[in-house]
Amino acid sequence: MSQLRFVIALILAFTLVLAFSNTLSGLVFYPTGNEATGYHVPVNMNYYLNVYNVTKVGNSTVNKLVETSVVKYNVESINGTWVRVDVISNYTAVNNVTVVKPGIYNVNYALDPLSLDFPYMYPLFMSNSTSYGIQTNQTSLILSYVNSTNSSGGTIFIYREVSPSSYTFNVLPSGVIQGISTTNSNLRFNMTLISYSNSTQLQAVNFSTNPGFVYENLTYSNYSASYVPSGYIEYVYPAQLPGNVLLMVKYNVQGLEGFPLGGFTYLEGTPVNFIINVGNLSSLPTNFVQEAGQTLVWNSINFNQVGSVIKTINGNQYNVSEYQGKIVRANVTFAKIVLYVSKGMIVEEDYNQTFPSQSSYKLVFLSNTYINPNVHYPIVTSYYNQTLPYKPVNPSESLTIAIVVTLVVVGILVILHRR
Repeated sequence: MSQLRFVIALILAFTLVLAFSNTLSGLVFYPTGNEATGYHVPVNMNYYLNVYNVTKVGNSTVNKLVETSVVKYNVESINGTWVRVDVISNYTAVNNVTVVKPGIYNVNYALDPLSLDFPYMYPLFMSNSTSYGIQTNQTSLILSYVNSTNSSGGTIFIYREVSPSSYTFNVLPSGVIQGISTTNSNLRFNMTLISYSNSTQLQAVNFSTNPGFVYENLTYSNYSASYVPSGYIEYVYPAQLPGNVLLMVKYNVQGLEGFPLGGFTYLEGTPVNFIINVGNLSSLPTNFVQEAGQTLVWNSINFNQVGSVIKTINGNQYNVSEYQGKIVRANVTFAKIVLYVSKGMIVEEDYNQTFPSQSSYKLVFLSNTYINPNVHYPIVTSYYNQTLPYKPVNPSESLTIAIVVTLVVVGILVILHRR
């Protein structure tokens, strides 16, 4: 079975949502064929900030309240995903530890989520995964979903930030942070929401029509001197926020028994289930580009068009533009990249690393297909049916019967032989 047939069979087997298209020109991808969804950001938030001195007395932990203050966040303006916020607080630093500093700040809630200068989390950043990342050009976060609880104000979702800081926070479905708890230098800081008010409705684009794009990953093998299949990559775009801020998730699709098809990846050396990448068309390694004549910018790399060719992709021929780019640091070329683009879609990416070691891979377009990353690959090597299709025989009885039958047969043969 070919690699493409394997993928199609896998998708059918798990009854996933399909959105196939026979030709590349018929594909519906960003930003065509999608719908706007509304959301809100808080414009006023008021919190209690309590500071406790934490000490150990025998086997018990003693929390002594040493500071109580109020923190107010007043948004003066909203521009795209940027908010200009006035932070007002009567907090006095305890042991020179400053949690909140009064002042006026410009915060991008998409590129700098969970900032204490604006405690808000865009709702599509929330997941029930026990380990996932959010990566932007300003920060990298690793979050872990703990559980949810119900209160008089509705559902509260509880998370832990694993990196770069370590604290627990509670968030409302709207994204407003309901509470934050962290420890620093034997001090425990608790921020608890008193009240808040939201902005008028803002609009994001939800990519609901064709949310997934699947590519085959081919890695060059020195043993076979050829490219060999090494897995599948799925691109998913949860939304585009005001100001052309794009959310992108790239899953490593894996068929490991009993595990989600979404696989896992690494964020700064830490394994996570997936990473929400936040940026724009020029800064993210998306599977599509904005062509602007002879040049384009992709994954923050400059590319030049070198010509047009006909590429055969899984049996189909496409007229594509060929773009070449380099990864250069300190005047040293680390890698060369070739992109083959048809109508804005990257149908093939060729990556060739030359320094500090040589390695090569290709990403080849398979189909405009959504593979649900949460579906688990079945366990096919274990047998769970403990009901036998026959009645088991007692080993001792079977041995006795075998001996008796053998003796009877031998006796009969001896008698017949004497006759």
